[in-house]
Amino acid sequence: MLRVLWILLLLPLVELGLTVFLYNRYGTPFAAWLAIGAIVGALLISRAKAGLRAALAPLQTGNVQMMGGSLWTLLASARAFFAGLLLLFPGVLSDVVALVILFLPGRVVNRMRGGVASSGPKAANDDVIDAEFHEVREPRRGIEDQR
Repeated sequence: MLRVLWILLLLPLVELGLTVFLYNRYGTPFAAWLAIGAIVGALLISRAKAGLRAALAPLQTGNVQMMGGSLWTLLASARAFFAGLLLLFPGVLSDVVALVILFLPGRVVNRMRGGVASSGPKAANDDVIDAEFHEVREPRRGIEDQR
C-alpha cells in the first residue's frame, strides 16, 4: 500500500521532469503538441458529456429496460471523458495513457459485446423484415405491337 502511494506521489514529478526535458530538446513543436492535445482533450470531454447524457436518459425517465444498449454507450463515453481529462493535463505520460485508453480497449469492448462491428443489442425479431409488397404487372403486347 505504501509502495502505491509513493508511485502516485512520484508520477507527477516524473511527468513534469519528462515534459521539461522534451520541451528543452524540441521546443515549440513540443509545446504545439501539448496545446493540440489540450484542445483535443476539451473536445473529447464535450462529446463524452453529450454521450453520457444520452446514455443516462433512460434512467432519468424511469425506462430501465432501455438501458441495455446504453450501457456500452455509457462505457465508451466514460472512456472518452477520462482520456480527454488526461489529454488536458500537460505531459507526455498522461497523453500516452490517454491514447492507449482511446485506441486499444475498443477492440476488447467489441469482443465483449460479441461482435466486431455490432452497434448495440439485437432486437428480438431480427429474422423478420417488415415491408409491404406491391406487384407491378406490365401489359402484354401482341405480335402487331412489337413491329
